[in-house]
Amino acid sequence: MPATTDARSAPNPLLVTSEGQTWLVGDEIYLRPPAPADAETVQSWTFTRFPISPDRIRARIDSGERGDDSGKDRHQLLIVRRADERPVGSLIVNTKWFPHFFIDVTTDSLFGPDIDRWKGEALAMAMRLVVDEWHVPIVTVSLREDEREAITRLEAIGARQCLRLPEVYARDGMRVDSVTYELMHPGWVARLGDPAEVELPRSGTGQPRPVTPPVLPDGDPPANAVRIGPRVYLRPIQESDARVVTYWSLRELDTSWSNGRFTFSPEAFWNEVKEIQSADKPGRVDFAVCLRDSDTLIGFVGVEDVDYQHRFADSASMMINPAYREAGYGSEAKHLLFDYVFNTLDMHVLGSWVMFANTRSAAALRKQGYTEAGRVHWITHRDGAFANMVIFYLRAKDWRAMPRRLEGSAE
Repeated sequence: MPATTDARSAPNPLLVTSEGQTWLVGDEIYLRPPAPADAETVQSWTFTRFPISPDRIRARIDSGERGDDSGKDRHQLLIVRRADERPVGSLIVNTKWFPHFFIDVTTDSLFGPDIDRWKGEALAMAMRLVVDEWHVPIVTVSLREDEREAITRLEAIGARQCLRLPEVYARDGMRVDSVTYELMHPGWVARLGDPAEVELPRSGTGQPRPVTPPVLPDGDPPANAVRIGPRVYLRPIQESDARVVTYWSLRELDTSWSNGRFTFSPEAFWNEVKEIQSADKPGRVDFAVCLRDSDTLIGFVGVEDVDYQHRFADSASMMINPAYREAGYGSEAKHLLFDYVFNTLDMHVLGSWVMFANTRSAAALRKQGYTEAGRVHWITHRDGAFANMVIFYLRAKDWRAMPRRLEGSAE
C-alpha cells in the first residue's frame, strides 16, 4: 500500500516562515497572509497611523475576528524580509471595482532606505499576480515621487505613469507629488486598444472664472449656516433633507451620472449621513447647498477621503434640482466649500475625478480653477465598454491667487 501522510504531522500552515513557498517569493522579500504570530510586529505592517498594541491584535484573533485589514473585496499580504522572516510592511489588493483593481501599500520607515527597494519588489510581484494570473484588465498603485527605487522596479515590469497629483504628501517639511502607475493586461489591450490613446473630449472655454467669495449678511445669518454666498449658503445636512433627495432622485433626467441614475430611500440616506457625522475626525465632510432667499435645498458639496496628515482630499458636488444647474449656483457653492476646506480644515490640495463622457462637470472644474493632472483608465464600465476618468487638482495657493468677483457682479 502507498504511504499516507497524517494531517496532524503536516507543517503548521500558520507557521511564520518562507520555507516551501513556491510563489510570491522575491530576491529579498516575499508576500504571505498575516499569521497570529505577526501580532508581535503589528506596528511594522498595520495601515493605521496610530499606535496599536500586539495584545489588541491577539484579542481580535482570539475572539474569532481577523487580525489584519483583509475583508470583503480586500486581500492583505504582508511584506516579509526573507533573511529573518521579519514583516517590514504590507499591501492590500482592492478587488471590488472590476475591471480596475488597485493596491494600497505601507512600509515601516524605521527599516531605512532599503524599504523602497523592498516595496518595489513586493508591488511588482503583486501587480504581476493580478494581471498575469488573475487576468484582471488593469491594476494601479500610487506612490510618492521620491520613492525612486520602487518606481524603477515598477517600470521594469512594464508599468507606466498615468497620473501625477502635485504636492499631495507632506514629508520632511516639503511637499511631494503623488504618482500613479498602471499595469495593463496585454490581452485586454490587444482586444480593446490602448486607453491612453483615447482622446479626452472637452467642452467650455477651459478658462477659470473669478472666485465668488463668501459674504456677511446684513442681518442674522440663516440658521446653522457655515458659509454664505450672494445666492446660496452651506449648512450641515439634516434629516429633513432625506425626503428632498428622494424626490429629486426619482425625477432625474440626466443619465450621465456615473453608470446611470440611482435612487435614494430617505432612511438609507439619513443613516449614512448620521454615520459620517458621528466621527470625531470624519473622512468625509458634506454640506447642503440652500438658496438664501427661500432656504430651499438645491444640492450638496463636500470632500471625501480626507487625509488630515497630508492635508489632501477629493472634492465632489451634486446639484439635485435641475433648475439650478448651469447657472453658476454650483460654482458659487464650490467656492464656499473651498473657503471652508482651505481656511478652516487647512487642506493643501484637492483632487476631483470625472468620467470622460461627463464633459459638463469637467468644464465646471476648469471654470472653478482646477487643472488636469492625468487619467485613470478602465475605472468602471459604461456603454458596453470600459470607461476612463480624468483627474483634476486645485491647490490652496492657486485658489487664493485667483481674482475675486465683486459682490453684485454678473456670473
